[in-house]
Amino acid sequence: MPSDIPPGAVPPDSGQHWGPPPPAGSYPSVQAPLQTTALGRASRWPAFTALAIALIALAVGLVGWFRPTPHDNQPPSKPTYTAQQTADAKARVCAAFAKLDRAVDVLKALPSDGDPLAASIDTRQVFDVFSRYLLATLSEEPAVPADLATAVREQASTLEEVVIAYQDGFGTSDPEAKPLVDANSRSADTIRQLCK
Repeated sequence: MPSDIPPGAVPPDSGQHWGPPPPAGSYPSVQAPLQTTALGRASRWPAFTALAIALIALAVGLVGWFRPTPHDNQPPSKPTYTAQQTADAKARVCAAFAKLDRAVDVLKALPSDGDPLAASIDTRQVFDVFSRYLLATLSEEPAVPADLATAVREQASTLEEVVIAYQDGFGTSDPEAKPLVDANSRSADTIRQLCK
């Protein structure tokens, strides 16, 4: 074996190549792992940043969840209405009740020789519809005076009770229905007085 290796030098390994470095790109397996490692380290930072933000948001949420709420011992203030708003609300509620009065007058004017079952059904329908109509009108008019609102709620409630009594087979002349009829008359009279 000719020896062009200087004395004291280690002979080259059979897999080792002596000479000028290979041209760029001829050994991709050597350069690729270096780039992948560098890119892998760089791509971890957004993940760590997102995790840190998520942990901070979780901590803030937990603190907000368990933080005691301030106690305000004062009741919420009632809204105030102008005299005009109150008058307009009263007029609308009174107009709704006047429609009920007219519907009852129409029921009373129906011929008495007709079918009693049909008359009972008509009465139930009128009372059922107007109990809901009065409450709906009242809910749309928050400025209505308190005494009128109370009377209208009582009227609507007794109308519903009368409808239920009709469904149970009681008529307005039955003794069991008399308290309902009386309560209905009282609330109607109160509304008529307040709507003058």
